[in-house]
Amino acid sequence: MALGAACALAANGCGSEPADTQELLNANFLGLSDLQKGQLPQAEEQFKKVVALAPRDPLGYANLGLTYLRGGRYAEAEAQLRRARRLSPASPEVGLITAKLYALTGREAEARQTLEELRGDAKVLYALAELDGATSDSAAVRRYERRLREVLVAAPANLAVRLKLVAFFVRQGLADSAVQQLEELRRLRSELPKEAQPHLDATLQTLRANRIAEARGPLDRFLHIMELTAPYQASLDEVKWVDGPIVGRPVLTFKPSTLIQARGLFPMGSTSSVRFVDVTSDAGFPVPATAASALAVGDYDGDGTDDVFVSVSSADQRRSVARLYRVQGGYVVDVSERTGVSTSLPAGAVYATFADFDNDGWLDLFAIGGDAHGYLLRNTGGGTFEDVTASARVADVGGAHSATFIDLDHDGDLDLFVVGYGGMMNRVYRNNLDGTFTGAWIGSATGARDAAIGDFDSDGRIDLFVARENGAGVLYRNAGLQRFADVTAESGLGANLGGAIAVGDFNNDGWLDIFLASQTRPELWRNSGKGAFTSDRAAVASIQGASRLEPRTVEILDYDNDGWQDLVVAGRRGVALLHNDGRGTFEDRTSLLPATLRSARWLASARIAVSDIDRDGDRDIFVADSAGVHLLRNDGGNANLAMDVQLVGLRTGGGKNNTFGIGAKVEVRAGAIYQTRVVTGRITHFGLGPHLKADVVRVEWTNGVPETIYFPGTDQDILELERLKGSCAFLYTWDGKEFRFVTDVMWRSALGMPVGIMGGGSTAYAPAGASQEYLRIPGEALQPRNGRYVLQFTEELWETAYLDEIRLLAVDHPDSVEVFVDERFVPPGPVQLRLFKPVRWRPPLSATDGLGNDVLAALRERDDVYVSNLTPLRYQGLVEPHDLVLDLGEDAGRPGTFLFLRGWIYPTDASINVALSQQERVKAMMPTLEVRNTRGQWETAVASIGFPSGKDKTIVIDLAAKFPTKDHRVRIRTNMQIYWDHAFVASDASASSVRTTALTPVSANLHPRGFSRMYRRGGRYGPHWFAYADVTKESPWRTIEGAFTRFGEVLPLLRSADDMYVVMAPGDETTVEFDAAAAGNPPPGWKRTFLLYTDGWIKDADLNTAFGNSVEPLPFHAIRQYPYASGESYPTDSAHQRYLREYNTRTPARR
Repeated sequence: MALGAACALAANGCGSEPADTQELLNANFLGLSDLQKGQLPQAEEQFKKVVALAPRDPLGYANLGLTYLRGGRYAEAEAQLRRARRLSPASPEVGLITAKLYALTGREAEARQTLEELRGDAKVLYALAELDGATSDSAAVRRYERRLREVLVAAPANLAVRLKLVAFFVRQGLADSAVQQLEELRRLRSELPKEAQPHLDATLQTLRANRIAEARGPLDRFLHIMELTAPYQASLDEVKWVDGPIVGRPVLTFKPSTLIQARGLFPMGSTSSVRFVDVTSDAGFPVPATAASALAVGDYDGDGTDDVFVSVSSADQRRSVARLYRVQGGYVVDVSERTGVSTSLPAGAVYATFADFDNDGWLDLFAIGGDAHGYLLRNTGGGTFEDVTASARVADVGGAHSATFIDLDHDGDLDLFVVGYGGMMNRVYRNNLDGTFTGAWIGSATGARDAAIGDFDSDGRIDLFVARENGAGVLYRNAGLQRFADVTAESGLGANLGGAIAVGDFNNDGWLDIFLASQTRPELWRNSGKGAFTSDRAAVASIQGASRLEPRTVEILDYDNDGWQDLVVAGRRGVALLHNDGRGTFEDRTSLLPATLRSARWLASARIAVSDIDRDGDRDIFVADSAGVHLLRNDGGNANLAMDVQLVGLRTGGGKNNTFGIGAKVEVRAGAIYQTRVVTGRITHFGLGPHLKADVVRVEWTNGVPETIYFPGTDQDILELERLKGSCAFLYTWDGKEFRFVTDVMWRSALGMPVGIMGGGSTAYAPAGASQEYLRIPGEALQPRNGRYVLQFTEELWETAYLDEIRLLAVDHPDSVEVFVDERFVPPGPVQLRLFKPVRWRPPLSATDGLGNDVLAALRERDDVYVSNLTPLRYQGLVEPHDLVLDLGEDAGRPGTFLFLRGWIYPTDASINVALSQQERVKAMMPTLEVRNTRGQWETAVASIGFPSGKDKTIVIDLAAKFPTKDHRVRIRTNMQIYWDHAFVASDASASSVRTTALTPVSANLHPRGFSRMYRRGGRYGPHWFAYADVTKESPWRTIEGAFTRFGEVLPLLRSADDMYVVMAPGDETTVEFDAAAAGNPPPGWKRTFLLYTDGWIKDADLNTAFGNSVEPLPFHAIRQYPYASGESYPTDSAHQRYLREYNTRTPARR
């Protein structure tokens, strides 16, 4: 670790700038370079200059102390570090170096005290864990576990820390805790090395069986393989503290966000100190070079630093040659041959971009070759690329000259959008996520110059803007359902829409603007809200000089970290740097660039890329031109502070978002600075001005789900949460003491839910009928409250509920008999009530999973202990095929015997269904019931036994005449994510008498309530459950538009199924009461169970649900399909129209 920040003076320090600012910067960078190379005497000399030039800043003392520490000169190191600590006592970085010095000199107590004063930083927590791990007393062991868990809270995607926690749990004999961490690892990480996967599988299998001693061998082998990978080493670098005096050890630079004083050497926003220095040769790039035609940056090896792809002309080979350079420690190494990139692109490339097209966590490479064909190179994760162009079906790109990867259909994977000159139409290759793409077109425009993406109207869907060669342009609004509409005219965009495009929020108002660098004049279109644009004349006047360049490309960067997005423009006649002054205009800062690059002649295919290549907290610039590739190091841009945000999508058990959240919207507030960015790469950079850290980060993922982090870290990995966003309305009942969550209701409705892609690209949808169902409520869960049975129906997820009819049945029956209904999922439609009255319950004689593990204990009782050894696949709701083998005993199969299975299902959602329909690798397998035939083989007895309709539901399977032999074992096989809690065989006492009383509501009131705290009942394998008494008013969801039912009395809407219903928004609650006296009391020796009947619809707000973001069009019982079939409409008679006018008048405020 070295302090790689720009120097700053304390606000109340010497009060004047050093005589030579550039000398100060140069001394600091030279010192870091010498320390990197292990040249300690030279580093000492440079850092002494830093101290002399800036005696009131802690930076020089800290790095000088680190230099002495590396050389074993501990006394001198301590003197310098004490000075740094006095100047910056709250700096974690300085404290870490000081604590390491104490530890190396045997002063553990002082090391611990120093670190304890700085708690909260991930590196500090990890250092404390290492100190605790070095001792064996029980208190230290408990602290070690707690510290590692705290590190994971701060850095949830850190691979090294999670594996260290796994090793700790195994040492302590805590098998289930180790399994939990390994399961989480599998959900988060990119594809593991192939040689590691068998050891991980063996470890999980033995730990789940609690065979800890047997698990240690495969775990050790797994850990050994992982420790040698670049992602492991990179994650370790994120948290480990400074090492001892090992000469030549690579230096870890970091950003100045917690070191430099908030008021520094230069006024906030000033660019007087910034310079871009051409360090192409120093970094190891070939000089002199030949013309470069393609340029891309991306971290292909997962070590946390972007690497560089270029394509340059080769005089020897008389063609363009593709080169891939790995960046390590600020220097580049040519790995073109080793990785297979050069041989895969025989004609070089005219365009290239990195993207993780297969969601395995490794950046792949797409290039448009010099032969005008597309090339897709898949990153194997082992340091090589394989050409999958043919199997992916992306070779024919029709002469395209640029491409963008973006999730246009919001199904969780990156689609490929290409544009080209001449008569080429805009073409999109839809990613099927099975290794193939399907070609299609967007609009009819041809001859595109450039394209950019963004949610311009803030409806949650990613839109497209295409600039054409002829100066025209087209704005395509994403209308959902894989439809795009040309809204150029109504958007207000004028005629000057050609040129290179940059999309960004240039005035920090939360709306995405469009900058166009054309060969005639630049243009800045301000988004005044919801995709309405006006030309910003003042901004245009300030950047008019950029047109002299004949621009070919433009990139956004905040080069001085002041929180305002600047521009770098390159063209045939040079490059320009435009500084956003935050007042609506731009200042020409081209003078900050090397003189040799300001007016050179460029190729028509000039390229720019931006990355913090030296990881010092500011953005460096790559330029590809007629003289090759240039690396322009940003010196001084980190005088203001910054943070990098990296989104981490779930690799398994999710499938809702692409790996790095490309296309997501990220908002950051730091003091008065508010910024909005579209995620276009692995890292999204935010300048923070004088602020040490951001106050809040808000992410809106590409599936529309928001996530907010308050007081994030200096840099922040934002992990996609496993969040239930749609499931159905919730039912709470009064149990005599409190309202308790019972289950979810109207689960049989799937209004607007896509179930497949049909021929011609049309979408097939689920049946649109109402959910009509009976659900069981245990008697103890519903008790009178002031003479009434009180039920609370809430809408707490991202969906709209249409509640049309509610009835409550009080079923009285003998104590010796229980009452059930079949709560399996069936398509919408009328349902007949059938009561099951099981007697002589018998658990299975045995129960095993597909691997032979005994799972009977999980099924004996209704105890929230679930059969849970499921292996997740990419998508939520689907897992590896799994078996449940039950020996049901000799009575099974007789007439009147049934198998009762209670459990819950984690469902897919609309966007996952779209993704599944586009590929062939993974398909849902409905649960089947198999029995042994006369040959001893398994054969299907019931092709589909169905699945529970949501949470804690019971399905009933008729066993009569199902067994051809005396072997009464059954095998239930599926790949759906179903967790079983209770299984028993029983006879149906159909002749047993019961008394059923139908109750109708006596009052119903709709009102605002909020959102209950969600947790997992029964542990991590249990269903999502909700604490009614723990509620927040803050909605986590985007607003659903349309007219909801007004608050107040709504009893007339719930008495019958008449298409006049209560329309509930997220956060609403309907309190429904029934007269308890009307049911009387059960006879002596009897007890009461309740059945709830509901009729209504649920429409989730998923971006792929038909009209999911609006209340309308309204459903009705005679509906044939949704979206409506031709000629269909909601009833227009006077009663229904009066209902709409009187009840549905509430429009929630837009978030």
